[in-house]
Amino acid sequence: MLGLVLWVGVLTYVAGGLVAALLGLVLGGVTFADAWKSGIYKRPGEKRFLNMSPMAWGIAMALLFIVTYPVYLLQRNKLRTIQSTNAFYWATVVVGAIVIVLLLLSVVAYYAK
Repeated sequence: MLGLVLWVGVLTYVAGGLVAALLGLVLGGVTFADAWKSGIYKRPGEKRFLNMSPMAWGIAMALLFIVTYPVYLLQRNKLRTIQSTNAFYWATVVVGAIVIVLLLLSVVAYYAK
């Protein structure tokens, strides 16, 4: 968890400021928690893009949001091995939607100048 906070926090702060760093940490954290609770673990011997540990999903979600967010949402049910609560999943969906809205607003504000 310390690696998640260090890399995601530092890199998103450098790239987008304090709000981006906080949103990246929250999104990475809830994705990590959801993958952990859902049993999405790295399977030894498999070599695929989707074969990642919960920590890798959290870091990828925060740093490669454009690619990882739709892939995680579409593939989550196929990857999960434990039927547990969906609270962290819905937190991932909501925080990701907030990030999308903020990205769209920043693009509109940039071109409105």
